[in-house]
Amino acid sequence: MKKWLCIICGLIYDEAQGWPADGIPPGTLWEDVPQDWVCPDCLVGKADFEMIEISEGEVTEDEVTEPAAVQHTRVSETIVDEPQGPIVIIGSGHSGYQVAAALRKQSSTVAITVFTADDGALYSKPALSNAFAMGKSAADLQNEAALEWEQRLNIRVYPHTRVERIDADNHSLITSIGRYKYGRLVLATGASAIKIPIAGDASEVLSVNDLHDYAQLRAKLDSKKRVAILGDGLIGCEFANDLSAKGYEVSVIGLGQWPMYRLIPQVVGEALQQKLADLGVSWYLEDSINRIEVNDSVSLLHLNSGQVIEVDVVLSAVGLVPNVTLAEQAGLEVERGIKVNDDGQTSRPAIFALGDCAQTSQGWQPYIAPINQILPALVNSLLGNVTNAKFLPSPVIVKTPIMPLTIFPVPPMAQGQWHIKQQGEELVAVFNDANEQILGFALLGKQVQANRSYWLEQISLNNLAATE
Repeated sequence: MKKWLCIICGLIYDEAQGWPADGIPPGTLWEDVPQDWVCPDCLVGKADFEMIEISEGEVTEDEVTEPAAVQHTRVSETIVDEPQGPIVIIGSGHSGYQVAAALRKQSSTVAITVFTADDGALYSKPALSNAFAMGKSAADLQNEAALEWEQRLNIRVYPHTRVERIDADNHSLITSIGRYKYGRLVLATGASAIKIPIAGDASEVLSVNDLHDYAQLRAKLDSKKRVAILGDGLIGCEFANDLSAKGYEVSVIGLGQWPMYRLIPQVVGEALQQKLADLGVSWYLEDSINRIEVNDSVSLLHLNSGQVIEVDVVLSAVGLVPNVTLAEQAGLEVERGIKVNDDGQTSRPAIFALGDCAQTSQGWQPYIAPINQILPALVNSLLGNVTNAKFLPSPVIVKTPIMPLTIFPVPPMAQGQWHIKQQGEELVAVFNDANEQILGFALLGKQVQANRSYWLEQISLNNLAATE
């Protein structure tokens, strides 16, 4: 029996267990899962994207249907044995949990400790932006409490515990409950929502970056209908689709000329904008909030354009900033994120980083797929078998069910142009440089998602040719 990993949210489908909640009995092979089944956490399914086969917590190199990491072992000059002292993980999100689970699968004896500032509950972060349409509360999204996965993995989890400083020279952490020694350390501190300054009363502006934030948003929207989303990027569009599909009156305010202005060409952006408008979304583009007045729980948003919008809730979705303060204080090399090599190691040999806080050779990529690609190499290296991960192209899949969208972002400052082909009301956009090399693409619509693997293969061939 095999296990299959959702490249969007990290959910695992285990053939041995099936998915009884959706009528899929234990022992159901992946090929026998109904074609209309969708991932319970992120609502994408067999007809929309591929799953990748995993074995014992690692991505395999055979029978994969989405590019995964390819590993090769190298000789290490700094780490050649198992850690002396526990492996300590800071952060209990997707990255931190996946490291703990993969470590335990490879070693039944290595000591593992997790420090987390929140309650340590496991949940799918990508599911936060489409949970309203699914009718899920914060409790519904929680998979396991900290105590449950602590006992299941036989590790130690310290919830509601802040790590205040890393003493890298002495391999120890200074925490809110005292000093703690580590053998090797993994920073999985994630990223925080960007907060832009807004005049007036911005105290009620919400961001949704974790389960607690989602619970706050649901409580705030109780018996309310009008939501303004500040931000026209990927997350803003996902929330716009989710909330409007649930019947909320949604207004999106953003600086771009069209949605996801930096990621997709105008024709694709405007087509997505129209589809969301058909769902009831109002757009205020090339604009922003200048000032907020709050009167009897109603917010008056004064926009830079002079327009005034009356809403009940303001949701900020303008982006993320990596949490790198601990790393900077410890003297680690930091650019946009904590710089790591291709086995996840930082500029200090015993300290590693993974996820939204990290910056690999591929840059800063706050998505699930890059985490899954480097994870096996990082875990091997933590256990003394230093391994590099070779990154292969992976897409960014936007959860806008009204019009599904897959993007392979064009590198910043790349020179070239978009070539767009219409297939009915769906669009295929491909970015070529002057030598006709494919640097990126965008697929808008359900049917054209079937071409994703083909375009990823073209990107891979271009990358291969560039290295020869």
